[in-house]
Amino acid sequence: MKKIHAFMILLAALATTVVSAQDTRTISGTISDGNQPLADVAITVNEGGTAAFTDAEGKYEIQAAPGDLIAYAYTGMKTYKVRVEDVTKFLNLIMVPDVQELDEVTVTRSNRKSQKELAAEYRSNPYLIQTAYGIIDAQTAPGTVRMLSEKDITPIGLCILDVVRNRFPGIRTTGDCLQGGSIIVRGPGSIGNARVAIFDIDGQIFTDVPLWLDVNSIKRIAIISSMAYSVRYGASAGNVGGVVIINTISGQAAATARAQDLARLRNNYVQGKVLDQEEVAQNGPAYLKELKEAASLSDAQKVYYSFETPFSASPHFFLDAYAHFSNRPGGEDLAGEILESHMGKFENSAPMLKGLAYEYEAQGRHADALNLYKEIFVLRPHYSQSYLDLARAYRAAGETGKAAAMYARYKYLLDEGFLTPSEEFGKIIQHESDNLLALEGRSIGADTRRIKTDPYVEGSTRVVVEWNDSEAEFDLQFVNPEGQYTTWKHTYADNEDLILDEKDNGYSVAEFVIDENLPGNWDINAIYHGNKSLTPTYLKVTTYTAYGERSQREDVRTFRLQLKGVNQKLLTLTNPGNSTVR
Repeated sequence: MKKIHAFMILLAALATTVVSAQDTRTISGTISDGNQPLADVAITVNEGGTAAFTDAEGKYEIQAAPGDLIAYAYTGMKTYKVRVEDVTKFLNLIMVPDVQELDEVTVTRSNRKSQKELAAEYRSNPYLIQTAYGIIDAQTAPGTVRMLSEKDITPIGLCILDVVRNRFPGIRTTGDCLQGGSIIVRGPGSIGNARVAIFDIDGQIFTDVPLWLDVNSIKRIAIISSMAYSVRYGASAGNVGGVVIINTISGQAAATARAQDLARLRNNYVQGKVLDQEEVAQNGPAYLKELKEAASLSDAQKVYYSFETPFSASPHFFLDAYAHFSNRPGGEDLAGEILESHMGKFENSAPMLKGLAYEYEAQGRHADALNLYKEIFVLRPHYSQSYLDLARAYRAAGETGKAAAMYARYKYLLDEGFLTPSEEFGKIIQHESDNLLALEGRSIGADTRRIKTDPYVEGSTRVVVEWNDSEAEFDLQFVNPEGQYTTWKHTYADNEDLILDEKDNGYSVAEFVIDENLPGNWDINAIYHGNKSLTPTYLKVTTYTAYGERSQREDVRTFRLQLKGVNQKLLTLTNPGNSTVR
């Protein structure tokens, strides 16, 4: 075991050296605003390094090495920062206007402060609280703001109802911590009479009382009854009795609840056409369309051979062809021949190997997927997700001990500073590690009584989404049984900090928890915005039901994203009960 650890430390320590020692390569692409090319976009490497500008057609070339950070700047447009990876050759960007909320400008002296000033004071000023719409100061905010700071909060009772009931005289609460209830801020004599409050927890908005919230994690609470402030929370705010704002100690209390009942707050019903996968295929490349339309296996073979030479340099073509024939009755032999003849096109390309591994996993070919993840690990030992992927592949192949060892190695290298921590990724890999030990730990002699599952995912319907190309930009739309949706945006324009964290730490995965209070059929849709190399992106969606329980089930599906700008349905899942996906 010591030898293995020593090898892993050496491998991780050398990873950065190996990457930085590689010769620089030419990165090229085209920059536009979505309608026309942008000339004179300033492109710099590592803040002050190599520089270049786009020409009249928006084209550019610049020298960079894996690990370098390339910045794209243009007056009036949002500055983009892209981390160069081992496979990066082309970076094509669509720049968007840089719209910022200006700090208040006053002619005379004012007690009001900018958001930057309030953020700097947050730790030391107990009257500040973070909301979904910025930080407010209870001493200067309009209307009545009733607030408890950290030093005044005694975590008595079982849930938030008890905390409010005992510390906010005049605020009405109904129900209890077992059956649920409500908090009524404005009394019967106020505007609109008694209405229940909504909840803003670390910027996440909930309409139901958050009974799941650990009262020991609460840092600050504010209750606002102002109608003027409440309307910021959407059209339904006029039907609620104020806002209960809660900041937690970690600031992440609701992080895993992103796909919960946020959709129910606004009048956001799905409108317009949502393409199913058959309709998506009809708008795909000609070879996929003809393969699907082929009436017989022999006809499909003829289609494949007619496109084989024109697409001989494209690994995406051979991956798509393999996926088609491996899922077509009688086509398994040809699928195997396709890979055997063209596997060389996948070698040394972690994104393509990962796309193929996704397909293997969806087919239940876990031993083959494991071999691919081993190859990816060798290519990317400095990527955090290499450890997660290999651990899960070992588990799927029935090698529980090796799976647990990979999680242990990741933590060890993290503690020793050979890998960098990421709060977002750390949460995901911790959930996976806990789940392995809780359900299968006894088989390797682990004390499962000491494993504590995160209460936000335990027993839930959990959705894990992964993508093979780290440059992929897309929206995920979660549509509840009532037809309302909430959207998670994976784009530079909307989520730049997250994407930079993904690139810096080497991961392309996100997790979501479906609201257990809304049983029934949920749709998961996607709108693809492309990647920087103008190639397809392969998406893997793993759905878990009863997560962490002995009855846990999972379902793996893969999707090819290339058609841009249209809403396409990925799958429908039933929540809760089982992981039936259709």
